[in-house]
Amino acid sequence: MNNSNQKFLAIFLLLLFLTLIATCDNEEPENVFVNINEIFTLKCGESVTVKPDNFDIEFCEVISDSRCPTNLRCFWEGVAEIKVWICKPGPAANFIKLPIYGYVDLEDTVNHVTVDTLGYRLSLLQLDPYPYEHEERDYSEYEATIFISNTD
Repeated sequence: MNNSNQKFLAIFLLLLFLTLIATCDNEEPENVFVNINEIFTLKCGESVTVKPDNFDIEFCEVISDSRCPTNLRCFWEGVAEIKVWICKPGPAANFIKLPIYGYVDLEDTVNHVTVDTLGYRLSLLQLDPYPYEHEERDYSEYEATIFISNTD
């Protein structure tokens, strides 16, 4: 193979590689839709569009998790808190903190904390995984089960 053929092959392979990278980068994530008054689960970093009002909710991060581990006895149940981003069409957007107390889960219909913002009421119904003593947790692996409704 002569020198000009080698250059042509190298340029061709480079262009092919760049085309493949550009194709992968242009893939848009699939929109996930939920309805108002519906329970849904988000992993940290995921978002959904809420119908019929067409606004987005994103589970941004776990701020803290001091819930009493399942295998211990604690004098206080502890609390976990996540940050959620709500973005309505137009200029309305807000970061909110959603708390959940230790030992509270989806089945507990009495102890969920609600937060009202932008005309909606949100509750963090469950946050997984639940802490276990001596277990290190990567907050990016958490899943939040959320309920949203109108405030009126």
